[in-house]
Amino acid sequence: MMERFLRNNNALRILALVLACILWLAVHAPQNGGASNTAGVTQTYPLPVHVELGPGMVMTSPQPTATVKVTTSLLHVASLPADMLHAELIANAQGLKSGTQTINIAAVHMPDNVKSYSIDPPTVTIEIEKKVTVERPVDMQIQGNPQSGYSLGDFQPGTQSVNVSGAKSEVKSVARVVGTVDISGLSETTTKIIPLEAVDSKGDVVNNVTVDPASLSVTVPIVASTQQVALVPELTGTPAPGYAVSGIKLGTTQVAEVGLMQKDLPKSGLSVPIDVTNMSHTTSLTVQVPLLQGMTSVTPDSINVVVEIQPSATITLKQVPVSVQNESGPVHVQLKGTPKVNITLSGPQSAIQAIGKDPSQVQAYVDASKVNQGDAAANITVHLPDFVSVVNVSQRTVPVTVQ
Repeated sequence: MMERFLRNNNALRILALVLACILWLAVHAPQNGGASNTAGVTQTYPLPVHVELGPGMVMTSPQPTATVKVTTSLLHVASLPADMLHAELIANAQGLKSGTQTINIAAVHMPDNVKSYSIDPPTVTIEIEKKVTVERPVDMQIQGNPQSGYSLGDFQPGTQSVNVSGAKSEVKSVARVVGTVDISGLSETTTKIIPLEAVDSKGDVVNNVTVDPASLSVTVPIVASTQQVALVPELTGTPAPGYAVSGIKLGTTQVAEVGLMQKDLPKSGLSVPIDVTNMSHTTSLTVQVPLLQGMTSVTPDSINVVVEIQPSATITLKQVPVSVQNESGPVHVQLKGTPKVNITLSGPQSAIQAIGKDPSQVQAYVDASKVNQGDAAANITVHLPDFVSVVNVSQRTVPVTVQ
């Protein structure tokens, strides 16, 4: 009988209809105490409000937000958070002028399964200003130190200025644009991408402005910082009474320093202090080589020094003529008359004896490079051999005419 039933097409149609009805009732039947799957379920979502501005305008107030209250069916509650990721809130401020503006908020890209929604608040109040663009200098700040034995070479950022755009009130406070170049541990020339920030006169970051370009590609030159530098003796103190220094012999006349570039080293050489206090005979010393600021080491770090001491002597040169030297400046210095001075000198016996034989080693002159327009008198400078000093000059100045 069952076989006959299964062969009856009308019976099968009736059976299919009954099963379909049962399935529909199973899906739409009341659940959970009688609540329907089609009953509305409400959820809230805080979203940022995207303000659409007209060309040449910027918003100076903080980014606004609003809450969207969404109602959907129970069947779609699980997928609602993912669906709401595409939703946006928009406030159209195009065509509006500068000042305080209140604009309606609209929702776009809402999920298809949302039955209804509301926006709280329905409007947003913002401040709008005209956009301005100015040019500001770029200041690259160096941070850190290279690897030991290396230093920063001649660094040039390439770009001297960039554009800063934003509201006039914000841009006005921008003093410069800064980027920080970290050279910590570098041992070779490196290219870095440096982000830029607009700052005010106090160095504080100015927000709500745009820097164009926002970053710079800079080449950071790193070079070996070992340089040869000459040593120059610098006497301190005075020998014992009746004695004078007649010579200084350095065991090493130059050292290798680490830390400073050649251009940063003193052109006259690195001074080495040598204390000759109370010396009465030729003396050998070991002297430490000092480090200048920026130097990390010198090799060798100490040198042998021989200080030659002789009995001292004095001599007085009479009627030494005064001349004018170094007249390469804008003024012409002329002496009034033919001034002559008496000069008393002190020094080691050998040097004083040599001056007695050849007084031309000592010269009295006016340094024209140090005379100004309108001066009526000028200082006398005395040129001396090494280790000889002036005890007295019969007059310190001479009258001059400056043209």
